[in-house]
Amino acid sequence: MSSFRTWAHGLDEIRFQPEAKKLSHEFLSSLLENVPLAICVTVGPEHHYAFANRIFRSALALSGNLIGKTLREALGSRYTDQTQGPRQSVLETGQPVQITNVLCGPGATQETTFWDITFLPVRDADDRISGVLSLGVDVTLRVSATLEADRQTQEGIINSKRLALAVEATELGLWEWIAETGMIYWSDRQREIFGISAEEPLTHELWVSSLHPDDRDWVVAKVSSLTDPASMGKLQIEYRIVRPDGDLRWISSRGRMLYETVNGRLQAARLLGTILDITERRTNEEARRLLAKELDHRVKNLFAMANAMVSMTARTAASPEEMATALHGRLQALARAHELIRPALAEEHPHEGETTIAAIIETILAPHRDLSLPGRILMECAPITVGARSATSLTLVLHELATNASKYGALSVSDGYLIIACWQEGDTTFLVWQEKGGPCIEGPPASKGFGSQLARKSVTDQLEGEISYDWQREGLRVELHIPITHLSQ
Repeated sequence: MSSFRTWAHGLDEIRFQPEAKKLSHEFLSSLLENVPLAICVTVGPEHHYAFANRIFRSALALSGNLIGKTLREALGSRYTDQTQGPRQSVLETGQPVQITNVLCGPGATQETTFWDITFLPVRDADDRISGVLSLGVDVTLRVSATLEADRQTQEGIINSKRLALAVEATELGLWEWIAETGMIYWSDRQREIFGISAEEPLTHELWVSSLHPDDRDWVVAKVSSLTDPASMGKLQIEYRIVRPDGDLRWISSRGRMLYETVNGRLQAARLLGTILDITERRTNEEARRLLAKELDHRVKNLFAMANAMVSMTARTAASPEEMATALHGRLQALARAHELIRPALAEEHPHEGETTIAAIIETILAPHRDLSLPGRILMECAPITVGARSATSLTLVLHELATNASKYGALSVSDGYLIIACWQEGDTTFLVWQEKGGPCIEGPPASKGFGSQLARKSVTDQLEGEISYDWQREGLRVELHIPITHLSQ
């Protein structure tokens, strides 16, 4: 723009350097009028128009002759500090000023546009600043693209927050595996489920080592099969993991392999999905299965015990009346014994309060006592307190032993008898169940019945104790070792 030396009040009054005199005014007017820039020249402190080309006039919807008018007269309220300040600065300092993304909204008939504007000083023949040249570039597309990108980014942030909240609410862990690089991503929740710290590097080997040994081979094979597009890429499995602290967890994993075409063939690209800790659900399901089996087992035992009590009562009763009275009493005792184990069977809260081992044994064995044979059940038990929660677990064990004794052991014959002793040593409670005089035992049973499995589970899981069976020829001997701290709970 060094060719411009002074601007008056019209294009015809522009002065040129000597070497530019050969340019006609018409040529210059046509050139400035049609360049793809919004060009405006103002002079004086009031900023009177000296020149405004077609693009400038169109952008601001200005019509008629602008020459001589001030910017404020032509623009009115649209002449704001955003452009007024830079113009004034150029007049005062002679330094160019650039502003970007200037909003231009001329009215309802034209669309809003955005401009980058550069303000340059115009000097007269004495090199004094006499006006301002403004050059505007239409950047509407750029601004619109930026605004749309910002909108999408903001929308993406909001959606990410929504997803994060939804995932957090469902307690899902998120994971991803990139086939080409082998890179693995686990969310914080996934690391928490697996017991892996945020600093520990993630590798395929780490994941494999976390799998339960009994599940490892088939889980790895299932996941590996997803690299074949013929597998359809869908993953839906439940398996066990072992955390570094030894804790076992059940997890449900759902995922999808994404494929891409390379050299005309589909190949695995990304595997991503979720995991959910379902340990509590699987535990509850197992408990319900055990409960169903236990209920079936108990019903069968009740019939067997009722039959045994009828037979035992018939052997000793002198008359039908005496038999009815004795049988009624024994059935009532059986009901009381069943009431003790009902909370555990029904998954209810145990009875409130404390009891003793001796009281539990008395209640459990009351239906099996033969009044005519007072020495049939011998008990020597120290006064050891049992907490409300542990009472149901211990009752289940003793009830199972009593039931088996009445069906197959010492209490199933008239000459058999039972000795029970319990005492305390240090931090451990000992209980010995010894049967004598029953049917001869040739050895341990060929298979463990459900009742025996339930008794062992009650001792080891609920009471954190130990139970052992000694199948002696003259009768079964069972020993229980239970920590006092767990027995008192």
